Amino acid sequence: MDFFAGIDGGGTKTTLLCRDVSGNKIFSKVFDAFNFNSIGEAAFKNLLSDIADILNNLGHCLKLCIGAAGISNQRMVSLIDEIFEMKGIRAYEVLGDHEIALEGALGGRSGLAVIAGTGSICFGKKADGSIIRAGGWGHIIGDEGSAYALARDAFKAIASAYDGYGEKTVLADLLKDRFSLNNRSEIIEYVYSSNKADIAKISIIVDVAVALNDRVAIKIIDNNANALARQICAVAENFEDTVLDVALLGGLLAKDTPLRKRLVDVLETLNSRLNCIAPENSAAEGAVMLARKRYVKEEE
Repeated sequence: MDFFAGIDGGGTKTTLLCRDVSGNKIFSKVFDAFNFNSIGEAAFKNLLSDIADILNNLGHCLKLCIGAAGISNQRMVSLIDEIFEMKGIRAYEVLGDHEIALEGALGGRSGLAVIAGTGSICFGKKADGSIIRAGGWGHIIGDEGSAYALARDAFKAIASAYDGYGEKTVLADLLKDRFSLNNRSEIIEYVYSSNKADIAKISIIVDVAVALNDRVAIKIIDNNANALARQICAVAENFEDTVLDVALLGGLLAKDTPLRKRLVDVLETLNSRLNCIAPENSAAEGAVMLARKRYVKEEE
């Protein structure tokens, strides 16, 4: 049987989706993270081997598209090449995770998407297929509107309040109650011994503080929403469409969060042609859609 396949290689899970040439789903499965830095090189190679065996058992994979973060990491790409060559999988392509997310979210149409999860990025696809992006600079110099950024700003506000020059905020009490970080030394130890994902977990206290009408937390949301909105508008300037869909993706935008509400309000004020929407399809679906498109183009 001939079929197309897509992989959404995420930091916490990997989704494999296969559809036949008529578009019917013939297989789907969720695996561990698609990141050899977190699961180890041996486990990553085993994951690739398992996926290759599944594809071979299903029949003839006309095209596989793999969407993953960190595709600039040549070691990851070389491991994919190594295992797939050994398993006889040759019709595949490795893309950025933002490309498959955008394809799925907008059903293949041109438009924009913004992701705000642990990190953040905005990108758009024009009618000619070209990709335009803003953000995605990482947590040291970017990631505005992300969970990491909200947490970072919360820590900064708490620190200034501790030192007596910052505005009083309930964030410090919430940090104690939710994460048992009770004083300066415990906060410093946590911040400088934690990874990006652990820092990002703290962002939940910002949402709680907003619900309590805390002015500092409201300002944090406002600043980050405006930063994301500026990125979206910068990408939108490259499009001439009268109405331009913007898919909202990631944990901070897929749900009815304070950041999502504020971002939608800001965008309505800044650019009335932007239409915020929920994603139409998953990133894994986007990968399959791109696999079909790439195969058709190659056959022309």
